[in-house]
Amino acid sequence: MHPVQVVTDCEGPLALNDNAFELCRDFLGPGGDRFFRQITRYDDCMGGVLQASGHRNGEALKLILPFLLARGLTQAGLVDYCRQHVALVPGAHSCYRFLHSLKMPLFEISTSYRPFAEAVGLKLGFAPARIYATDLDLDRYRLSAAEAARLQEWQEAVVQLPEIEVPPEAASLEDLDPATRDTLARLDDIFLREVPSLEIGRLYQEVRPVGSEEKVAALQKSLAETGLGLDSVMYVGEGITDVEALKAVRAGRGVSISFNGNHYAVNAAEFVVVADSAWPVALLAAIFRRWGKDGLMELAESTKAGHAKIIALPEAILEAIVTGLQGVTFNYYLSAGPKKEQAVRESLAMRAKLRGDAVAALG
Repeated sequence: MHPVQVVTDCEGPLALNDNAFELCRDFLGPGGDRFFRQITRYDDCMGGVLQASGHRNGEALKLILPFLLARGLTQAGLVDYCRQHVALVPGAHSCYRFLHSLKMPLFEISTSYRPFAEAVGLKLGFAPARIYATDLDLDRYRLSAAEAARLQEWQEAVVQLPEIEVPPEAASLEDLDPATRDTLARLDDIFLREVPSLEIGRLYQEVRPVGSEEKVAALQKSLAETGLGLDSVMYVGEGITDVEALKAVRAGRGVSISFNGNHYAVNAAEFVVVADSAWPVALLAAIFRRWGKDGLMELAESTKAGHAKIIALPEAILEAIVTGLQGVTFNYYLSAGPKKEQAVRESLAMRAKLRGDAVAALG
């Protein structure tokens, strides 16, 4: 029996939400959804295509906070909103109840604000101490009427800017169209100079989102707690902030999975899962536990051999998994395999099907 520690992102593998997008949509008024789309593409572009010095993937969650404060969001309001707006991935509740029954250590590592990550984790039985997320206390900050007015003006300016368009093959600023470059330059002005010049600007120094590097650090902390190594980890991610953790697990001979991920996650992971239920995670964890990583390679490379591994699972485990997978759409690929482009297309399509076009378009 191979020891297994399951580590998962929150939004995507556990919850259908994009919590920060929903906060902007519901609190910032008309154009709040477009505002967040601009900021998250700016974040992805700075951390991905441009690899800007000092920029950390996931900073969108920090950048939007002054604007939410300017619209009256409080810490209590944030906590209440998060608790009332959790939409779990189909099958997640029963899937993670099953994984808990196998006594596997389960950790949630998320860029999400802690109130949302904990709201999701509470529904799925995660111990609060095993949830890593972006900490913040909005009540520490006071916003003057003058600063709130300026922030609302800048919010409107962001919404009016040409939309950021980043071709998949873009590798430098020169690969972006002139309108996108102009938008990036104006966003640099707002987020690197104008907002930091305000008193509320100290928030940008004090809030540290759990981005790519922080997820790797959290992963190492989780292993220090359990005493296991990277070769025992099954990491389930879906986006750009999971890339470094996926790479670390892959390099450590663990199991790195893109679950309905974007192209960043698919490229970084070793295995690609496209599914309309969380239950494939339980199947892969059970196979990993029974036969190690070789069992998962067989499942990806040979349908016949893979099915043999499934059938040979202990009866009680097999029965629960077969029940959980009933009626589920589940495709499984090696990221480096010949069907990679198909895997990317199917993954993006499933993101849109489950989470809606607006969330899927965030990348």
